[in-house]
Amino acid sequence: MDLSGKTVLVTGSSSGIGQTIAVAFAKKGAIVLIHFRSNEKGAKATLQEVKKYSKGRIYKADLTRPLDVQKMFSSIKRGVDHVDILVNNAGDARPGNLFDEKILKHQYKSIFMTAINTTRSFLETKSKSQRKIVNITSDYGNLNMVNPEYAAYSMMKGALNNFTTILAKSAGKNVLVNAIAPGYTWTPSWEGISKKEKIRYGNSTRIKRFIQPEEIAHVVIMLAENDAITGQVITVDGGLSLMDMNHHEG
Repeated sequence: MDLSGKTVLVTGSSSGIGQTIAVAFAKKGAIVLIHFRSNEKGAKATLQEVKKYSKGRIYKADLTRPLDVQKMFSSIKRGVDHVDILVNNAGDARPGNLFDEKILKHQYKSIFMTAINTTRSFLETKSKSQRKIVNITSDYGNLNMVNPEYAAYSMMKGALNNFTTILAKSAGKNVLVNAIAPGYTWTPSWEGISKKEKIRYGNSTRIKRFIQPEEIAHVVIMLAENDAITGQVITVDGGLSLMDMNHHEG
């Protein structure tokens, strides 16, 4: 797929990995729809970067609320004909006990249902041309890398991995669905850690450093451009060997 002139919606693109993905699409000439829930300042910063290369718009929505998602897509339809590519990136990470019901419910809504709600509205907008969905999951969602300190987060990212493969088999030949599972990726959420901690986390990978957001965005772009890959969960973690880690990839 030639991304020039295509329309892409990147959820949670007001900072971190989502922001970098949005700018990467703009550099390819795509029209970028920037989503945020509360970080309007960050969304405007993303738009400023996007406009250096292409066109963009900002949309605010709480993706855990189906009605909010429907309203966002109605607003999108007033500005563009249709959305060609959806990147489900929204969500946060919270540590906690496996049976902490409050955290379980929060992670279910913020990670899993945000993707479900947005994907549903995306697919309801019919298009005859080929479309793509890329879900940003996590290394913690892979079976051999789950982190008990982030039990609910790991479970919901694992559910998102399964959602990816199920949707790829059921969405039809014109919708290609894949996921990327990042490892420890250097984003603003890590900036408060000490130099010692930074070295410790970096050394847990074979490449002895954090993944850069641009390296995640590069794989997203590859999946968006490739018309023969679907149903895959691609891990980008630098060969992470999970030790006693209790942070998330951002």
